[in-house]
Amino acid sequence: MKRFGILFLATLSILGSAQSCLAAETFILNHDHTTIGFNVSYLLVSRVRGQFDDFKGSFIIDHEHPENNRADIIIKTASVDTGLDWRDEEIRGPNLFNADHYPIMVFHSDIIEVKPDNTGHIKGDLTLLGITKPVTLALIKGVKEDSFKVTGQIKRSDFGMGTFFKPIGNVVTLLICYNMADCGGNDEGDYERKKTRYNQ
Repeated sequence: MKRFGILFLATLSILGSAQSCLAAETFILNHDHTTIGFNVSYLLVSRVRGQFDDFKGSFIIDHEHPENNRADIIIKTASVDTGLDWRDEEIRGPNLFNADHYPIMVFHSDIIEVKPDNTGHIKGDLTLLGITKPVTLALIKGVKEDSFKVTGQIKRSDFGMGTFFKPIGNVVTLLICYNMADCGGNDEGDYERKKTRYNQ
């Protein structure tokens, strides 16, 4: 009987740990598991796709206490990488990111809603070029338990990027992938991390 009691307590302990893991998840956005990318239309017939190579951040998703949900991301604007050196320099310059004066962009959210079907929304504020605007992003959890994809769109003109409207579109699609084997597809583009850069 005593042995049964010990086994019963051990089982409760294991179940309690499992429920705790299910209740709250913390994701650290490191470079080995995370891609932060974007795409925008170019000349109405193609899309420019890129990513940011220098960032840090985290997501906290607490299923039992959603008021604890939180997302924080800091991205260095000069780390933009579209695969072309001359284009990256243009994007970093004063007409677009103005990275010398605004070296980082910041996203913060206290509202992450996750539905039973593993989809949801993240509502937060994006600060870019010293301008802060509300942004709503779509969340899709992956097949793997510790994987997800976040997508959304912003208008660059809302953040003071009012140049090059003829060749470059105003609506920018954002994409964050964590532990996703396939992070691309359709309008989101192919965000496999680049192994080489193509200079032109």
